[in-house]
This record gives sequence, C-alpha cells and structure tokens, in this order.
Amino acid sequence: MNAQRDPDRLIHSFLMEGQSELADPVFDAVRATIEHKRQRAVIGPWRMPDVMSKFIPIGLGLAAVVVVLVIGTQLLGPSASGGVGATPTAMPSPTAAPSLTAMPSPTAAPSAVAPSSAAGLPAGTSHPLWKQGVVITVTIPAPGWDGDPQAGILVKEDSGADPPDGAGMIVFDGPLYVYANPCQWSGTAPETPATTVDELVAALSAQASRDATEPVDITVDGYQGKSITLHVPDDATYAAGRFTDCDQGYFGSWTAGATLEPYRYHQGPGQIDELWILDVDGVLVVIDTAHYAGTPAEHVEELRAIVRSATFEAP
Repeated sequence: MNAQRDPDRLIHSFLMEGQSELADPVFDAVRATIEHKRQRAVIGPWRMPDVMSKFIPIGLGLAAVVVVLVIGTQLLGPSASGGVGATPTAMPSPTAAPSLTAMPSPTAAPSAVAPSSAAGLPAGTSHPLWKQGVVITVTIPAPGWDGDPQAGILVKEDSGADPPDGAGMIVFDGPLYVYANPCQWSGTAPETPATTVDELVAALSAQASRDATEPVDITVDGYQGKSITLHVPDDATYAAGRFTDCDQGYFGSWTAGATLEPYRYHQGPGQIDELWILDVDGVLVVIDTAHYAGTPAEHVEELRAIVRSATFEAP
C-alpha cells in the first residue's frame, strides 16, 4: 500500500533549488535512472513492521539529488563561458544537501512504528486496523497477535500467516477486479470492477478452482454484508515461495485495475480464506482472514472474534 515516486516531480523539485534548466542529456539520464529504480507495489504477502522502512523515503530523496549531481557533472564536463552551468556555484553543492546525521535515526524514534513487533499487540485493547478511507478499529482477544495494524495486517506471532498452520488477516477496500482464473490470472480480469457486496460475491463464487462456499448474510457494527469462504487447491504446485504453474508465480484473487498484477495473492496450497464483505456507507470493505487445515482452532476463533469486534467510521 505505497505510492510510486514521480521522476518529473523529483527533477522539478531539484530545479527549483538549483539552476533554472538542465541540459537535455542530463534530464534524460536522470529520468531514466529514477524510472529504472521504480518498484512494483503488490499487496499479498504478510509483512511485519520495520522501523527502517520509515526512513526509506528519506534515503531515496537524498539518492535522487546525488544522482543528479553525479550524472550532471559527468555529462556536462567543465563549464563553458555563457553555456548551461557556466557559473559553478549555480549547481547545489553536495555539502548543501541535507546531512544523514540531521535525520532522525531508527534508534532515536522507536515510536515510529506502533506497536513494536517485539512487544506484540496487547490483548483486550482496541487497535486501529485500517486508516485509509473507512477507519476500522478492532479489539485483540488474546495475546500473540502482531503485524502492521494501521495498514490492515495482523498475524499470529508464533506461526505467521504461512502454511501449514499460520493465521492472518488483511484488509482491502473496493472497487476490485476479480480474476476469472486465479492461477492463469493474466488477461482474465474483467473490464469493469465489482463495486458492491453482491457483485464481489458473485465474481468470487464463479472463480475457477476456489471451491467457494455458499455466501451467508452477516452484520458487523450494524453494517450489512456477506461472508464467503474460498480455498487454494491443496495440490497446487508450490516451491520456493511461488506457485510454479501460475502466471509469474502468483495465485491471485483480485487486483485494483484491470491491467494490473494481483493485488491480493496467496501464501501457499491449502490456504482457506474467510472473507467478510461489507458495505460501509457505500464503500466496499473486505476483511480477508486466512488460515489452514493445520491452524489451531483457537487461532481461527481469535481471527473471527477480531472481525466481530470491528467498528467502522465512514469517511
């Protein structure tokens, strides 16, 4: 759940601080360098909070400035009288860039991630589970749960969300494009997304190989919806963290755009997904609780209790 960096914005920001114009070769080289470093953001795996990740945007910003300076120096060479860069002091000096020591260090801001992954989430207290659009707050019924709750991710500490006995939860909101085939998903997303509870349930019920259960009516915090259970085939070929017979190694349920890669992909064969699909004042909200045949029954019940405890605050 991260926005990609815009190379044009980075270059524009640099120009506002330094010289008024970059030579075309410099501009093209800088943009190509930044474009090459873009990363694809895909939702699916379960990640624990990492304080260092809070400082990645700072490092990338500094790196962009350094790239501009280095490439500009190499391509332009010595300044010619009257040409671009004729005044050496017009280029920002590397020493003028923000110093790393001026930024907060990971050890200086332990509260940057709340709660700490080492401490887990205290049982019996309310925690924000999701803060994008519809705000969701849940109560943790038992110790041993952790994750990145404000990003909608919870996992059982001792097993994570991976097979054979993991348990976890992840939140999505719509609209969502449901693949017709979650293994051969490429090219099977519909042209239009599911925007209502009934549309999403119908698309998931028709999805190949998921062995979907009959949907049942649910109410959570006064909001109406439906619950449906889906399965990843037990005999799906899986090795080194990938579904080897599936497109790009992903077994994916849905995406956020018809031409995008899976927005929700799964952790292993035999995964059982109990989906709680709700209409919260017109917003489609999906709480996906995942477990396996080997997951302890008490962990499954804790997952369900967390969902039942949810309260919603519509935007």
